Amino acid sequence: MAVARMLKVSAVVYASAVDDVVEQLRHAGVLDIVQDPHELPAPESPEAESRLHELDARIAEAQFVVGMLGKHHTNEAPFATFISEKIHMSAEEFAALRPDKEFARLYRECLDASDRLARGERARERLTRLIDELSPWRDLRIQLSRLRSTTTVTLITGTVPASSAEAIRQRLRDVTPLVSVEQLGATGTREAWVVLAHNSVLDDVRAALSTSGFAEVTLPALEGYPAEEVALAQEEIARIDGEREKLLARVKELAEKHYTRAVALLEALGSERDAIAVRSRFGATARTVLVSGWVAAKRRGALEAALAPFSDVLDLDLSDPTPDDSPPVELENPRLLKPFELLTDLYGRPHYHELDPTPLLAPFFTLFFAICIGDVGYGAMLIAGFWYIKNKLDVAPSVKQFCDLMMIGGAASMVTGVAFGSYFALDYATVRAVIPVPRLLDPLTQLQTFLIVTIVIGVVQVFFGVLVAAYDAARRHDYSSAINDQISTVLLAALIGVAAFVPSASGWAIVLAIGIPMLMKGHAIEAALTSDDLKAWERATGVVWVVLAVAWLVSLGFNGPSAIGWALLAVTVVGVPLSRGVRKAFVGTLGGAYAVYGMTSFLGDVLSYTRLAALGLSGSLVGMVFNILAGLVFDAAKPLFSAGVGGVAGGVVIAVLAAAVFVVGHTFNVVINLLGAFVHPARLQFVEFFSKFYEGGGRMYAPFGYRTKVLMLHAAGAQQEGGTQS
Repeated sequence: MAVARMLKVSAVVYASAVDDVVEQLRHAGVLDIVQDPHELPAPESPEAESRLHELDARIAEAQFVVGMLGKHHTNEAPFATFISEKIHMSAEEFAALRPDKEFARLYRECLDASDRLARGERARERLTRLIDELSPWRDLRIQLSRLRSTTTVTLITGTVPASSAEAIRQRLRDVTPLVSVEQLGATGTREAWVVLAHNSVLDDVRAALSTSGFAEVTLPALEGYPAEEVALAQEEIARIDGEREKLLARVKELAEKHYTRAVALLEALGSERDAIAVRSRFGATARTVLVSGWVAAKRRGALEAALAPFSDVLDLDLSDPTPDDSPPVELENPRLLKPFELLTDLYGRPHYHELDPTPLLAPFFTLFFAICIGDVGYGAMLIAGFWYIKNKLDVAPSVKQFCDLMMIGGAASMVTGVAFGSYFALDYATVRAVIPVPRLLDPLTQLQTFLIVTIVIGVVQVFFGVLVAAYDAARRHDYSSAINDQISTVLLAALIGVAAFVPSASGWAIVLAIGIPMLMKGHAIEAALTSDDLKAWERATGVVWVVLAVAWLVSLGFNGPSAIGWALLAVTVVGVPLSRGVRKAFVGTLGGAYAVYGMTSFLGDVLSYTRLAALGLSGSLVGMVFNILAGLVFDAAKPLFSAGVGGVAGGVVIAVLAAAVFVVGHTFNVVINLLGAFVHPARLQFVEFFSKFYEGGGRMYAPFGYRTKVLMLHAAGAQQEGGTQS
């Protein structure tokens, strides 16, 4: 239950054998290759650069084919809308994939189909716009090629507001009799007009039109009548649509036949490109190449076996990391705790030298999740639903890990459901008659007790986090921080607890709860004793000040002599300007006072845990509402069962509706509660718990290997199921 041990790998290989070594490393999939730490130049290879350019071109082609076919590929798997498709293949088949002549033909056919579809779409859009432009002019009985002005008459085409058409015509008549208007079809709220005006009155006509909302329109330069051109355009659109349907049918046929292989080929090309690009991380000399990386100690044998055939041209060195190294992180936990690594990864993996928080958060998250769901029936639904997803659907390993987490949470929810007496939120008296198991707590009627329980849980987790921080500091041999920074927090909380529950001890407990942690968190004794630049008498006076401070706190708490306080004041007034030991101890104590003040945030941290009660109670109340609704529907069916055959049939129908309300309602409640039951307990881990001891931000152990995203590789010893991404 810790971070897996890593070994630093340095392999020096002759340049002539690099290609074979890289291929073997990729097949083994155990070495996390990193940038050369010695800053040697990367090996140069014109052949590799040429191959990279070639692969980039083939990858672009494969991406185009996958994109083209993917639009018309149908995933036949159950729940395909919610689950991404997986393609299963052996590693041997995957490694053998190459862009052959068949793929070249497929690419050309897809490219041709794409071009033809694009051209057809552009032509269709153009024709559609043409039809829209000509539709108002379909009644025009003159060919468009002849629709033009003469030497004495000017022809103007345009539209006017339909509501003002007659008023505009009258205005034109008032201006001059040498004007004629042909009124055609309507386009929306406007009418199409052809205006003929004698050139002698053209300016007057244009002026009248410009003030009346007339919008001049230039008709397309076509030959035939508008109605004929519209008909021709519609025929062409029909032809384009027919060709499009044939092309789409052909693309769909290609997708059914070649999509899977095209996706596999795309990922194979990407993996091959990685095998070449990874050389940029190597360091090179005139004849050798240095490969640096990390391997999990438990996979050392696999790495050595993979490189054994190159023992004559390769020198392999494995060593433990130094404190200055930053190895990648792999978590090692028992099978039961593996699902909880998902939560750790959501926050960020620990640094290599940091504690793995997975086993620490697992029991708390499980308990919090169970409180939020808190129902036997809902827990059973979670177990059944996520078991089905994990075992009957083709989902990724990470989804299966999440399913395991939810099934654990479902089992815990059943336990808390028994404790709460909640079985699909049914009336407990009715349930007790069937299931004679006593409940320990009724969240609805004992809400105050429920809130207190969640607060107590919060106190336990928050201060457990403080103890973990103390252990972690001690593990790193930082005993000062463990005691002064962490144990002092526990001491403060313990003394406040004494003051709260033992009134007769409240006086001295509060004084010591504030004063002693101030001295500890300020590292007053260390400041007075361990500073190298202090003289002996300065250290002595610093120690005297600390001793007097402790004595004054004891005296203040137990009503001792006030002379101790005056002596502390005198030593402070005299010692601060004269003795650096006193000054350091005094300033450190002030810093400790600020740290103690900052601990008021612990109150907010603890109160955050009351959200568990709110979530658990809300789920139960919503479940009760659905029970009431189902009961109301079923009550309508009861009288019908005694009303003859027809009544019984109606009663059965209504009873089925009542059952549907019950099932659908509770399913909805589980789905809605599931989101809160995951998010809020996770937040409590990340914010209230991790903030006490955990930093995170470590890099995940990612061995160099076959890069697959959609493919699931299943060859023995090649890769884990689902592949890896390098």
